[in-house]
Amino acid sequence: MLDLATMKLFFAMLALATNVVVAGYVVLLVARRWSQGAADLLARFHELVDGQEMLYGALVAGTAMFGSLYLSEIANLPPCRLCWWQRYAMYPVAVVLAIGAWRRDSRVRIPVTIAVIVGGAIAAYHYLIQWFPSLEGNSCSITVPCTTAWFQVFGFISIPYMALSGFAFVLVMMLVLRRNERGLTD
Repeated sequence: MLDLATMKLFFAMLALATNVVVAGYVVLLVARRWSQGAADLLARFHELVDGQEMLYGALVAGTAMFGSLYLSEIANLPPCRLCWWQRYAMYPVAVVLAIGAWRRDSRVRIPVTIAVIVGGAIAAYHYLIQWFPSLEGNSCSITVPCTTAWFQVFGFISIPYMALSGFAFVLVMMLVLRRNERGLTD
């Protein structure tokens, strides 16, 4: 069995990998207006993931789901109320995207997009109140406060940060899916 320190580092590295994809995608979206090289890279990215957007989203959402279960059920880190709300958003996304990828049914894009926007907003708020506890408006319990960061890898990666990273990655995959379905050019 892997120890908690190893698993925290593993999950943190996965969050950073999703951050690279999300940040790179956003930079290319903005830069394509001024740089043909950026437009070409963006087109290449769209081609690279074409037809696999739901699978990649399902892999990240599934990893987030199993990661949260590991942290609460094996590492015994109790989830706070906001963690539960993030789980309510992420768990169905993992299942729905897996089924959508298997059936090649992109109609899941809209409900998945709504779920990741809601879950991402909750994760962003949760991450914010970990840094600024005075912003917490009594939404959590005294026994498991939402302001507690059970750990911070590299000084900034906490559980809600990891969740936000997963939500952002899935959102990018849903945007790419929409773009690729419409056959848009860059």
